[in-house]
Amino acid sequence: MSEEIEVVKVDSLAKMLGRTEASIREGIRRGVAWLPPSFKMGGKHCWLKEDVRKFLREFRDGEHQKPKLGRKRKEPPSLRVA
Repeated sequence: MSEEIEVVKVDSLAKMLGRTEASIREGIRRGVAWLPPSFKMGGKHCWLKEDVRKFLREFRDGEHQKPKLGRKRKEPPSLRVA
């Protein structure tokens, strides 16, 4: 049984994420959080398909959200019924 590793390049990642190739390249350049971590192979950015799927599942489940800053809100006052 041999495992096949599928490498995804910019054009395929753009299709998986529903974005343009230009936005993916700009995201790589800026280091945005909505892109999974990539590696370079032969001078081109690449991703493993399973890593992309895992990243998307984590994003869906809210694991990539920034923690909310500030103090917790108190319960608002209510009118007492006598």
